[in-house]
Amino acid sequence: MQVRYEKVGRTDKDRRTGKEREPIDKAYYICQTYNRLGKNACTSHKIEARDLYNLVLADIQEVAAMALKDREAFYGRLSRRMEKQYLADTDSLKREYESLAGRNQEIDDTFISLYADKAKGILTEKRFLKLTDAMEKEQENNQNRMQEIVALISEEEHSEGDVQTFMEEIKRYAAITELDETVLNRLINRILIGEPKKVDGVKIQEVRIVYNFVGQL
Repeated sequence: MQVRYEKVGRTDKDRRTGKEREPIDKAYYICQTYNRLGKNACTSHKIEARDLYNLVLADIQEVAAMALKDREAFYGRLSRRMEKQYLADTDSLKREYESLAGRNQEIDDTFISLYADKAKGILTEKRFLKLTDAMEKEQENNQNRMQEIVALISEEEHSEGDVQTFMEEIKRYAAITELDETVLNRLINRILIGEPKKVDGVKIQEVRIVYNFVGQL
């Protein structure tokens, strides 16, 4: 998403209250992919900056209140959720790792077969190099991804410490009344803005807040 501002000439006062509007009330965020690549790449979804600000602030306040109200219960819920997610993630990652390892073994076996064909004169040198070059690149990409998977699984194992860290961080903001860059950087990893839709005649829009350490709550 990228920030945009209302066109010059719009009133600087709120039509309902008559009060001066702040810069945030003149800004909105719009899909950067749509702006750059058009409707075939994404939709022209957007969200008003003030609406997003209020939503994020309210979510942080709610999470902080839950953490303070019953620390043990909140900690338990977070730990169980992260453990469940960890098991699902690691299972998926391990399957992917095994699939890549199996594919690399297939490539090794194919190398041997191609080399034998070349030695027998069945395969020309040019054709041999073209085939093996493509397979070497695939094998290298697979190996790099396998290393990433090992690192990801290792990161997942620290989930217990991440919950504790998040609990300490969120307590700092129990009485928060406004957002600033420091708060956002400490607490939030990213925010995902969905496309507005109408359900039973009511316009709704999904906004997913992904927190540091514990993910989406």
